[in-house]
Order: sequence, then C-alpha cells, then structure tokens
Amino acid sequence: APSDQVTINSVAIADNCLKVNFGALGCDGNTWELKLIDSESVFESNPPQRNLRLSLKNEEACQAFITQELDFDISNLQVEGNQVLLNITNSDQTVLYEY
Repeated sequence: APSDQVTINSVAIADNCLKVNFGALGCDGNTWELKLIDSESVFESNPPQRNLRLSLKNEEACQAFITQELDFDISNLQVEGNQVLLNITNSDQTVLYEY
C-alpha cells in the first residue's frame, strides 16, 4: 500500500469507529486516497495488540499543509475477549479499543 508522508495528529474511538485526525502537504486533499491497514497479526499480551498503519497516496504537488479527519469502521479488529490495544505504527499513537 502507498506510504506517502502523513502526520497523525490524534486518534480516538467512538463506538466501532476509529477517528483519525491527520495532515499532509497538498493542494486541498480532495484527491488523497487513504486506507487503514491491519498487519493481520494479533500479539498475545494483556490486552492483545494489533498493529495498524494509515496509508496515504498523495499525488498533489502543492506545499500547503492540509488537515482532515476520517472515521474507519474497526469492528473487524475485535479479538477474543473485550478489548484490544491498537498501535498506529506510523505515529506514536496507541488506543485501547473496548467492545
């Protein structure tokens, strides 16, 4: 998946959605393609952990710093038990997902 430069400002969970506030250089951000990618590995710890990465494809050549916020459905990341720690690998953000 693409890995253009992206700055993750904050992450939060509401219900089964991961809200990601992020920014990157561009013109207006309308052509950006973003995906939340799961490593598909569950690390056995207490609580269990999963590694995620925000993938950005950015072909905009402007130098303005654009900030956006997106919601991602994370219900498919649930594991046995009632919580999992989500590590956002291309930032220093970690968030506990309880369900």
